[in-house]
Amino acid sequence: MSQRHRDQDRELIQAGYRFALSLTRHPEEAEDIVQQSCFRVIAKKGRLHSRPYFFQAIRNLFYDLERRKKLIPFERIEDVALPLVETDHGMRMDIESELNRLTSEEREVLYLSCAEGYSAAELSTMLEKPRSTVLNILSRAKARLAQARDASNRKAGG
Repeated sequence: MSQRHRDQDRELIQAGYRFALSLTRHPEEAEDIVQQSCFRVIAKKGRLHSRPYFFQAIRNLFYDLERRKKLIPFERIEDVALPLVETDHGMRMDIESELNRLTSEEREVLYLSCAEGYSAAELSTMLEKPRSTVLNILSRAKARLAQARDASNRKAGG
């Protein structure tokens, strides 16, 4: 394997870890999911293959594990602290707590759209959902975050 392929695989694994972390909200679980997904994809395809294929493997494994546990992943991140951001009125909004209020489906679509740059059409194919459903989920997630920001601004203003 060439150095270029090794570098591409390393970058893909790191991107996969970030995606898995957005789903699980726990670093150790994310690492386990990425490792298992790597094994599965390599066993099936001979190498890590493409980004969408690898992300689909991570997503499928995450939901398989969640079904087994019969839990909804609304747990807070304890090991990874996300930064506080300033809102319009100088009030700090805790991004971590607001993201944890989203459903795993909303976090997944928001992450893939905003952090990874996938379009609604690409997400539709990847998530096997109609494009309109993906857009609806994304809109709902953004609206919930905007409501939290507005509530923070109202508290700061009065």
